[in-house]
Amino acid sequence: MTHKELVDQLEQGTKITVKGTLYTVKQHIVWMQHRAGYPYDKWVLVDADGYDGYRLFIEVTKSAMGFGKIFRHDFVEPLPETLEFEGKKYKRTWDEFCTVKQAEGEEIYKEGEGEVWWDYVAEDNNQECLSLGRSWETWEREDLKTLSLELEDVQIVER
Repeated sequence: MTHKELVDQLEQGTKITVKGTLYTVKQHIVWMQHRAGYPYDKWVLVDADGYDGYRLFIEVTKSAMGFGKIFRHDFVEPLPETLEFEGKKYKRTWDEFCTVKQAEGEEIYKEGEGEVWWDYVAEDNNQECLSLGRSWETWEREDLKTLSLELEDVQIVER
């Protein structure tokens, strides 16, 4: 399966496993990255306990994907070039302004909404990242601790 084929199969209600853990797709969002100049897909996932703080994202353009979980931390802004979290050092690698081009499923994100993101990579493991985000409209935070994935890490269980 390719990244594009996986994107085409994930819709609201689809049950998937990510590294062996079961999740259900709650919403699919297509975000436009304005600095990069291309879109990417993100899904809000719900675990077996009903917690919807998980995100799966795929950049078909770069054949890249990752999985994240929302966490809470009061990072001081403006955000520095490097930061420490849970005993690890992270270096900022990218920042982006994104807007929702399309949203399907339960309404968490709405078309036209925007977010600002700052991405950091762990100095000791380039597969582990922090993606610190803010809603452009409300300025609420949505910070994600993420891990890069391979296609085989995601399995469709039920559509």
